[in-house]
Amino acid sequence: MRTSFRTLLLPFLLLLCVACGNKSGEVEEIVSKETVGGDTSVQTLQLEYLDLDLPERHYLVFRQELALQDVNGFFGMETEALAVAAAKANVVATGPMTAFTYAWDTSRGWSDVAVALPVAEGTKLPPYVLITLPATKAIALDMDGSYSALSAMHVALDQELKRRNLQHSLPSIEEYPVGPQQSADENDFKTRIIYPYESPQQ
Repeated sequence: MRTSFRTLLLPFLLLLCVACGNKSGEVEEIVSKETVGGDTSVQTLQLEYLDLDLPERHYLVFRQELALQDVNGFFGMETEALAVAAAKANVVATGPMTAFTYAWDTSRGWSDVAVALPVAEGTKLPPYVLITLPATKAIALDMDGSYSALSAMHVALDQELKRRNLQHSLPSIEEYPVGPQQSADENDFKTRIIYPYESPQQ
């Protein structure tokens, strides 16, 4: 296997995330600050939130509760296993390889996550479970390159939903149009992080 499917960012205590209160869709910034050996480095990411209307979707899924330190290995190994199984069974994907996060508890060091492949309704590939996610609205961020800013992107999406007074609907979704399976160069990676939410009238 090439590289870890995604890399966890430094602990949240090392991150200072600032989401400016602009209107939906406008470019915003995240500032991450890290102090090492007395030197402080600051990185600024330009963000533009995407407002999505997601249709009903179907996924083959393998879900597991894990310690946080085991998440990288899980995604790397199980994503490859799902891709191989789907190819052998001639299963046609309807979109990129995906990861779901149902829970991420840093205080307990515990997570509830899944690898997922979008497929047509009725697709079967034991032992994977076919699930359906309902049509919903969502906000998203696109990220190019390595996964080093992934945690900061999640924080920004969570803050943006709170700013809009919207209720996050689980799971959080990460789509990987280009990842380690497609390129050995992390500079080529493309990721979309999606936070579905309940409409205000619900």
